Amino acid sequence: MKDYWNQLKPSERTIISVGGIILSVLILYLAVLEPFMLKTEEYTAKISKQKSQNEWLKKASMEVKQLQVSAGGPSTKRKAGESLLVVVDRTAKQNKLADSLKRVEPDGSERVRVWLDNAPFDVVAKWLGLLHSNYQLEIESAVFDKVEVVGRVNVRLVIIEGGA
Repeated sequence: MKDYWNQLKPSERTIISVGGIILSVLILYLAVLEPFMLKTEEYTAKISKQKSQNEWLKKASMEVKQLQVSAGGPSTKRKAGESLLVVVDRTAKQNKLADSLKRVEPDGSERVRVWLDNAPFDVVAKWLGLLHSNYQLEIESAVFDKVEVVGRVNVRLVIIEGGA
């Protein structure tokens, strides 16, 4: 290899040396710098998206708190003989959740299971506040799954009779 190098003219050695340096820089860029810059852009986009979701959740949280404060008025009692199932179903439909309401089923006399799909989170939050403040119903368990549309969720609830 050394003999081959020494046989070359000085101009050829210069061209090969410069080409080797350019090739080394290109390999360094493609193998290290470009992937690093792409990941940086990806993480920057994720952070931006999470910040916007965080702001939306803060606004929704403030709205829920305002509803909790304003819900201090007289409670709406259930009609005589009206079951928990009927109250949950009726109030969900009154609060524009009819399209999202997929299933409501009793689980004993004091518990109801509710499935909502692709429901607006803020409407669900208002509805749950209404059930608590106006009907003294409690959420025993809740599972919220985000969907692809911002502001919408799939919800699985267990609602129980609460104390007065």
